[in-house]
Amino acid sequence: MRKLKNIKDLKDHYNNLFLKYKNSYLTAQQSSRKTQEIRMKYLLYNIDLKKNQKILDFGCGTAHFYKFLKKNKKEVFYTGVDIADKIIKYNNKKYLKNKKVKFINVDVFNKKFENYDYIFISGTFNNKIKNNWLWMKKCLSFLYKKTNKALVFNNLSSYVDYYDKKLFYIKPEKVYTFCKKKLSQYVVIKNDYEIKKNIIPFEFTTYVFKKNVKKN
Repeated sequence: MRKLKNIKDLKDHYNNLFLKYKNSYLTAQQSSRKTQEIRMKYLLYNIDLKKNQKILDFGCGTAHFYKFLKKNKKEVFYTGVDIADKIIKYNNKKYLKNKKVKFINVDVFNKKFENYDYIFISGTFNNKIKNNWLWMKKCLSFLYKKTNKALVFNNLSSYVDYYDKKLFYIKPEKVYTFCKKKLSQYVVIKNDYEIKKNIIPFEFTTYVFKKNVKKN
């Protein structure tokens, strides 16, 4: 993979992955469906998702998170947003007859954007580009205003024994401090789960609540 410089490079990168791998976990840069779904399980760990609530999957890819929700009997109104237009076109065609699902390919910062009960972000911040932290803070600040209950996202932790130069790692405490000071007093970070057996936790999930509504 060539070095990515900006959001346009990121868009091209994911469009190219889709053209190569189609509806595969590889399009989302996952090592397997199993590890992808472990991440999704922890996105929901502190979340009491109710029937027909509205959720946004920010950086949705080919919408496997929606399939995961269905498999776990979570009936919601699902919106997926992604910068990769070819992926969104595929999703819209695939889910054309599903009235509870829609997909959008927009710059969310320049469009009147509706509110959602929960907003989930998985893997979206992992590719290294110029000014990762600034872009991440911009996304989180904007999206937190657009959630009624909680914003949930994951990151690669800087506390690892191996670094891939193409990926973005960050200290959990840096994320916590930003969320606590700039977004909400109700912040939880989970950094104790293994994505792969016997491999130290190399990522973490952050839950930013509007108020103290976590279920665990």
